[in-house]
Amino acid sequence: MNTKTIALVLIFVFSGFLTITELSATEKIFATYFDIATNSPEGTEVTGRIHLERNKDVLKSPIPEGYHFYIENQEGNLFTIETRYDLHHRIMGVLVVDKDRNTGNTEKPYHLTVLLKNNNEVISRFPVTVKIVNQTLWSILYERYKDFTVSQKGNRMYGRTSFSDKEVAAKISELEKNNGRFNGFKCYTQHPKDYLEHTNVDPLNGRVYGTIEYEWENVAKQIGGLGYAYARSEKYGPTGNPASRERLKEALYKAILAYTGCVPIEGNDILIDGQPIGKYTGDGFANLVEHGMIGHQVGTHQWVVSDPLVAPAVHLMPDLLKDIQEEDKEAIEVYHSLVQFYQLFTSIVKQRRAIDDPSQRWGEIQDTIYSEGAWSDANLGHRLRIMLALPIIWADYNRPMTYVPYWYSDFYNDKPFKNFSFSPGWSPYGVVPDVRRWLTKFNVPSHEFAQSGFHPDGTVSHHVGHGTDAPLIAYGFEWLTVPFVGFNQFKDTPFRLEDKYFQFPADRLLHVYGKLIYKNRFDFTMAGRSHLSDMHKFVTKTFVEAIDELLESKSQKNEITNQDELIKLKNDIAANTHQYSGTDAYWVNEFLVHRRENENNSFYASVKLKSERVVGAEDFDRVRKSWHTGSGVLQLRTTGDEYSQQVLENMDWHMLPGITEEWRTDPLPAKGGAQACLPGLNKIAGVLSDGETGMAMYHHLPRETYSSATALKSYHFIGDKIAALGSNIRRYRSGQQKGIYTCIDQAGFTNELTWSANGKVKKINTNQSVEIHENITQPCWFHTGDRGFIVYPQKECGLVIKTGNKINVTDTRISNNEPNYILAIGHGTNPGQQEDNSYFYLSVPNVSADEMPLLAARYAKELNCNLTNDSIHSIYDQTEKITQIAFFKAGKITQNGKTFECDNTAMVMLKENHGNWTIAVGDPTADVYKKQITLHLSVPLKEGKYTYTVPGIYPRDGEYATVKREGKNSSIVIELPDTRDEAYYNYQSALYSGVPVVLEIPEEK
Repeated sequence: MNTKTIALVLIFVFSGFLTITELSATEKIFATYFDIATNSPEGTEVTGRIHLERNKDVLKSPIPEGYHFYIENQEGNLFTIETRYDLHHRIMGVLVVDKDRNTGNTEKPYHLTVLLKNNNEVISRFPVTVKIVNQTLWSILYERYKDFTVSQKGNRMYGRTSFSDKEVAAKISELEKNNGRFNGFKCYTQHPKDYLEHTNVDPLNGRVYGTIEYEWENVAKQIGGLGYAYARSEKYGPTGNPASRERLKEALYKAILAYTGCVPIEGNDILIDGQPIGKYTGDGFANLVEHGMIGHQVGTHQWVVSDPLVAPAVHLMPDLLKDIQEEDKEAIEVYHSLVQFYQLFTSIVKQRRAIDDPSQRWGEIQDTIYSEGAWSDANLGHRLRIMLALPIIWADYNRPMTYVPYWYSDFYNDKPFKNFSFSPGWSPYGVVPDVRRWLTKFNVPSHEFAQSGFHPDGTVSHHVGHGTDAPLIAYGFEWLTVPFVGFNQFKDTPFRLEDKYFQFPADRLLHVYGKLIYKNRFDFTMAGRSHLSDMHKFVTKTFVEAIDELLESKSQKNEITNQDELIKLKNDIAANTHQYSGTDAYWVNEFLVHRRENENNSFYASVKLKSERVVGAEDFDRVRKSWHTGSGVLQLRTTGDEYSQQVLENMDWHMLPGITEEWRTDPLPAKGGAQACLPGLNKIAGVLSDGETGMAMYHHLPRETYSSATALKSYHFIGDKIAALGSNIRRYRSGQQKGIYTCIDQAGFTNELTWSANGKVKKINTNQSVEIHENITQPCWFHTGDRGFIVYPQKECGLVIKTGNKINVTDTRISNNEPNYILAIGHGTNPGQQEDNSYFYLSVPNVSADEMPLLAARYAKELNCNLTNDSIHSIYDQTEKITQIAFFKAGKITQNGKTFECDNTAMVMLKENHGNWTIAVGDPTADVYKKQITLHLSVPLKEGKYTYTVPGIYPRDGEYATVKREGKNSSIVIELPDTRDEAYYNYQSALYSGVPVVLEIPEEK
């Protein structure tokens, strides 16, 4: 089956709010919603005007002079209609309460039939319903949003800028003197090319600084600060001095006109060699990127120069509309300038407009099976701030969200198929339904690796230029929760959202985030660029607030099926009593959690991998830290704060728990962008779980050239025993020619460290700084707090302990001298020559130092570890009767007297349970073209066909396995999700290809 079939048919869905009867012509009428307050007297304008789609083309195709609107019939002759034009000569039909009429004091719908005529020819006949209401939708939207625009969460909308009343007075004088211009800025009068002689390049990230957008941004922020004063100042705010407030309003009018007038929007607003920079609305801004006149960052993150005007515009609107009603010329110009300026919000840089280029940000947009279209990434959350303001600023429900032509379906002339558009399924038709539609696009599914979206395992990705990432805090959490503000905007209005849009975030807050929260802290390896932030604050404040905001944003008729569970989760976090026990594999992002919680013995363990498909955490800091967060990081937590923000700030990020790498001392590379750590060259990286036990396997094979080692690694999670195995460790690059180590743990040094090696038991106090190197050939152990670590050397290997100031802290700017400790196994500069190139160690929670000697001896007997020819790792737990095998390539192994053979690279877990076998299998290469994995085992299983369920955020029926007897042995052929199953798996087969397969098969007696 062809896995990349372009959809030839797409059902193009427009809102049910709009019903139009078109006659002879082809005009599309925007007449979705209209309302007016009760008891409105004659001359009161209905909110919501009638617009034509062709208004977007007026600069090239003017509205015919004979066009006008006419009321054909209505109930009671309440309204008259006027045909007006805005300053761009866009036509509008304006309904006004007729002379000597009044809307009355009763809420009701009022029906009209309106005609669009060209002189005497009827072009379109369409119904209009005006809702007479006690409170208009505009008033509701304004009241709900205005305070948010000047809140801490909405601080971008006033440029994160505030002025004292004294500073405001000075700014007003400055603007009055300069006709709306702030001192010190050339952008009001100079061409963007005039800045190019004075730019500079950041050597670390390659970004160009000094282009015109940096002045635009600073001007916008100053306007934002004045807007904040207009909203909040005691002197200039709503309850302040009327004369001072009026003066600030007039200054803001002038500042907005001056600023919006210097930012080019239309293609002919700016000339390059005498020619317009582009031919479309929005090209004046977006096409500057192509000419190097603004940076790609601002060209694609337009909110940087436009967000700060939101708070001023929103808070000005009641007074602005009043001034417009009084025909104030400057107010009319301000309104028009805002409508024109915010066209840059939907402008797209040229290369991203391509609909047939899979390498672009949103993939091959015309392939609507695999691409969700333009803006299908987490930055939709940033865009929502302006989006929610537009219905307020437009003060007109039916003016479209944008006039940028390539968002409209007619731009593509029904190619590659009928009604295709830049965001398939949508063409602008009125700002309120437009914004509502975008609120339904926050649940974007991914279809492939390295694609932004929400994955079937419950995780999410955003920045995917190099591979699938796991930004579950920044940016994924915002993507999930930012729309709650929008949900609340339309709460209990005719535009309220359906239940499914509330259920989507509820499921993820509960079933993904809830499982990664332990002792009120989140897992830093899954936090994305927020890996160094306060995980406790995120959980106890940000996460809890998000639950409240979701529930508060519901309409009365909305239902969330697991609302009670969500409330319990919130309350448990507040009481610090949240518990969860289970083993969960997030296979798309190559991450596994294994945790148990009860009153006395709780622990949390996790492992994070990367591969050619998946990358580790982003790092935007100039002192790089998160370089190895995908390199097989293995955590064990009991108290929960072992890897707290304080610990991470004092960490040597060259040696994260669980990784095998050269222990370098030079700075981690600062160049190369936020994902300079890159995905690996390895195909093998997978996680497997049956719900109670789990394993992971990983071929450490770095693509970036800073890392120096390669290794085969596996991780095994059985009850309270967390085993780590490694083999084939070798130097891969010359590096610094330092030793290669496997880090057992690096955590906060808050408890005495007891360790035993070579027959001696020693203690290290928390106030001691030590660096100990010792070679071992016999088992040794470490203990601190209530966690223990046991090393079972295969051959002679090194042992390293570092504490306190002996640790080479990566970022001394943020360290506070609170000590960490590091425990590591040494493999030598060239592993295998003098020191062992393999390892086997255990992490054990909830133990005392006194228990460690007996545990080390006991687990040596209970656990049978086998590293076969460096290509198979296996472990057998005698007490649990569990076998786990990592087949790095096809092969055969004997464990506990039983033989297991696999025809492929695979993860395999088997558990004997009173005549039944639980068998879990996974493909760590996530190869969508792999159809089957076949196992042969010396166990007589019952023949038959066994179906399985694939796990994930929404478990579903999967494929099947066929068991056949081979004498006293059995073969199992497991059918995997593959390219043949694209439609069945919602065109996400690539993402299901590494899914855990769990089978329950009875043994044949």
